[in-house]
Parts: sequence; C-alpha cells; structure tokens
Amino acid sequence: MTDLPESTPPPGWEEFLEPGERILWQGQPEASVIWGDIVAPETLAGLVAAGAGLVVLLKAGQASLIAAGIGVVFVCFGLSLGIGRLFRDAALRRGTHYTLTDRAAFIATAPGGKRKLARYAIGPETRAKLEDGPPGSVWFATEERQTRGQWRGSKSEGMYIPPQTIHRRVGFRRIAEARKVYGLIAGISGQELAGTAPPR
Repeated sequence: MTDLPESTPPPGWEEFLEPGERILWQGQPEASVIWGDIVAPETLAGLVAAGAGLVVLLKAGQASLIAAGIGVVFVCFGLSLGIGRLFRDAALRRGTHYTLTDRAAFIATAPGGKRKLARYAIGPETRAKLEDGPPGSVWFATEERQTRGQWRGSKSEGMYIPPQTIHRRVGFRRIAEARKVYGLIAGISGQELAGTAPPR
C-alpha cells in the first residue's frame, strides 16, 4: 500500500484524474486462496458433476471412447466449478489494484489479460460499509445487472425463468488497511463512522 498526499499525479495517471484530484491511497487485495469459500452451492454442484462424470468413466471403460470423453468433460467441469473457482478468484485478486483519490475510487483488473479500469465517484451520497479484517473489505457502491428471460428445457415441458435484476457490491476487497481506507472514504463523503460488520 502507498500513501500519496501530493497533488501532482504519478506518471501514467494524468489522463485518469480530474484537475486538482489527489491520490490518497493505493494498494492491492490479499491474494491467497480463500478456502472458506468452498462452502457454497457451487461446490455441491461441482461435486455432483464430477461424480457423474466419474461414474460415466468407470462404466465406459475402454468400450466407448465417446462416453469416456463425456465423462472426462464432466469431471473437469465439476472440479473447475467446485475448486478451480477458488484459484481463479485468487488469481484475479493478484492482478487487481486499488486507488482512492479525494473524489473517486478506482479498481484496476486484468481478467484474461485484458486491462480494465473502473472509476466510482465518492461524494456526499456515498455510504461506505466496513468489514473489519484482517484482511478487511470496504464496500462503497452497488452495480446492477439485468438478466434476460429464458426457457429451460423444451417449450412444452420446460420452465420460463423471468428477467432478474442482480445486485453486486463494489469495493476494495480483502485489504490490510480496511479501517484506514474506510475512514478516508467517510472523510470524503462526510459519512459518520459506523460500527463494523463481520468479515466475509
């Protein structure tokens, strides 16, 4: 993490900051695998898929290469869904960088090698939430995503799933100085410091 109280933008930041905007803090999330996240519906679904694939593999043997191939696909998919997602999450955090200015929060990521930089305004309407650590998280925005309605199964016997609005919290996740960053954001927005929530 870095404290940068100076008003001159560091090299490379000139095009992203508004005139007079100052960087207050920079850091990265803790990037180890979160084994506690294995307790999730995705893990159960992954185990079911991997188990089904293993059954297909054992029954197919050498009799059918196509069935064996399908079994391998299910096993790989199940392991990826159940355990692989934990390592993907850690890898994503390893390539994530956070920056807080006196006007906005920036989250820089590089999923699949493609760099992305998102800016979230911090102002009087911002109500940050602290999840104390270590490491802790500071949430300061919410994003909405609209899903499309779709049919599952056949038109005659299937089920229609209506459109849904999915809300996702946005913030600086799993950082060592969560309480300090929370205080900085509260100072910018004028928010009264509140109690803490248990870490997730």
